[in-house]
Amino acid sequence: MKAFNLKTISVIVFTTIAVNIAYSQPKSKKEVEALLDNFSISLKFDAKNHYQMSQTRCKEGWEFKMKGDDGNYDFLFVDKVAKKMYDLDEETKTGQVMPLNSRVADIGIHPTLAAHLFLHSNYTGSDDFKKTDKHETIAGRKATVYTVTFGDGKGTFWIDDEYGITLKYTQEGTNLAPMQTEVTELKAGGVTMADMVNLKAYKIEVMSEKK
Repeated sequence: MKAFNLKTISVIVFTTIAVNIAYSQPKSKKEVEALLDNFSISLKFDAKNHYQMSQTRCKEGWEFKMKGDDGNYDFLFVDKVAKKMYDLDEETKTGQVMPLNSRVADIGIHPTLAAHLFLHSNYTGSDDFKKTDKHETIAGRKATVYTVTFGDGKGTFWIDDEYGITLKYTQEGTNLAPMQTEVTELKAGGVTMADMVNLKAYKIEVMSEKK
């Protein structure tokens, strides 16, 4: 039987530990966008008002949807190849199209969605933001639990082990309003424009470019 090389085993063990440590760290928006440029993410937000939002993205374009029970609604579709962007209404099947604004083309993760996925960024520099030894599964993904304290309140984060985004956040305390944000689906890779809106089903009005 061939003997194992102790040095080789040590390299394997320490490499595995290093990967696990890196995977469990919260990441910034810039770091995640460098890793995740093809995805489909859905998220729900429950507080005084309730929202559902999602973004689907690939190299050729992306779409973002948000709907709240307070009447707020947003549906934006960007076709980078055709250099057009669409403001759509899914219920009335109507919309407007205009030349693609360069500021919108490479927006990356939509700011509204990013505010939830990177909620941890508000606390990562604080001594009160701490990693626990708890690990759970959110939306089928492995996550490490972090906590942060403020006054008599506490926030709990479930951080995706691979991408370092906030998969779930809850807060509690006598002076804190109940709030929860949670990713309900995350698909990394394999997304195409065919997974997005079918424009043939919409009556589209042509508009001039928004400045």
